[in-house]
Amino acid sequence: MISEGSSGNQQFEPGPPITSPWRSIKIVGTAQMGSEGYWHALDVADGYVDVPSRDPGAYALRLKGNSMAPAIKSGWVAVIEPNGQLIPGEYVMVRLVDEECMLKELLYVNDEEVSLASVNDAYDRRTIPMEQVAQIHHVGAVCPPSKIRM
Repeated sequence: MISEGSSGNQQFEPGPPITSPWRSIKIVGTAQMGSEGYWHALDVADGYVDVPSRDPGAYALRLKGNSMAPAIKSGWVAVIEPNGQLIPGEYVMVRLVDEECMLKELLYVNDEEVSLASVNDAYDRRTIPMEQVAQIHHVGAVCPPSKIRM
């Protein structure tokens, strides 16, 4: 915040404290984006990304492929927060009971179903019955490759 001093000079006041601490989140694997809009787990990846997160269970996935383009490019990293709040319009990682996994935009979730939109317009909206869903985790951040450190 800027205030005027007695002599007309601007004086700076400290802003509010940062409430989400920056942490090193381990990249635990690589996800190959599939042609059907879902991903396949590949080898264990190494490295970290530093992001603000309060989720003690946060982990990161390195993404390969272009099915999430243009928003998420190949080589970028998704930080997954399993304890994060599910908010319509934000990205989620969904794992189905048949092991199919996908990174999508959450349209809505209720006791009966989850509805998802693909980032890439080439893929249709999906509404999935909850009995087919094993996990839904919030995506807390998407980081470019320049933010990866070893």
